[in-house]
Amino acid sequence: MEGVSAMSDVVKRTIEVFYPTEDSEKALNNVVFEWLDSKAAKLEEKVKEFERKYGMEFMEFDDRIKIEGASFEEEDDWIDWGDYIELLESLKEYRRDVLFQLKKH
Repeated sequence: MEGVSAMSDVVKRTIEVFYPTEDSEKALNNVVFEWLDSKAAKLEEKVKEFERKYGMEFMEFDDRIKIEGASFEEEDDWIDWGDYIELLESLKEYRRDVLFQLKKH
């Protein structure tokens, strides 16, 4: 994205409603961080659902699957659970990168 100037007027007005500020770039940053945090919270909840279901964290479940094997459902859960953790870590890394770039300016 080339910056705030590349946003449509509709998007700018929408952001201004929820983040009233003179600095539209700061408002956009708030939107981005809120979106990242919202997505991360949803992924964290998915991870916790699996932890509750199996009574353990992913690495322990992963070890158990590798040693004992898995049912079809467990294998599906193992794939989804691992994907959620990977996506969550990617989001957190992206958030850190964005924050780092903002601090540089």
